[in-house]
Amino acid sequence: MTADRLVLEARPRREILLSGLATVGFAALALAFFARGSDAGVLFLVFAVSGPVYALFFVETRSIMLDRGEGRVVIARRGLRGGTEEVHPLDGVARAEVHRVGAQAGAPAAPLDGDAPGPGLFRAVLVGDDGASVALSHTPVGWDEAAAVARAINRWRAA
Repeated sequence: MTADRLVLEARPRREILLSGLATVGFAALALAFFARGSDAGVLFLVFAVSGPVYALFFVETRSIMLDRGEGRVVIARRGLRGGTEEVHPLDGVARAEVHRVGAQAGAPAAPLDGDAPGPGLFRAVLVGDDGASVALSHTPVGWDEAAAVARAINRWRAA
């Protein structure tokens, strides 16, 4: 974080580790069953392939960059199949909030300085002076992660 630029990034280290361990574990079981002459190894071979397939479709790095100098917000997602990038103007952004995802979507979930508003999925959003909001992630997350993003943005905006 600098005075002119804030970059927040979420890297999927845990997901990559778990899918890699699952792939290696199920491949080892498949080899053990094949070594015994059992066709049950085919089932574990299918499970071994599930880790890379999961990584291909669902594992992505998410980043948010707010840049005062260029007056823009860049929301990017990168995965094994490519990436996307959204650019929004920074002018007119009043604050960041956390909104609940699902049936009670739209309104702020709870004050950022308070406790979590109970179980559920949340998303950090930028709220403009006119009340319009821009979601900072397409992927819903837990309260702690969404609130940390919103707090960091609000601290940077106030600086």
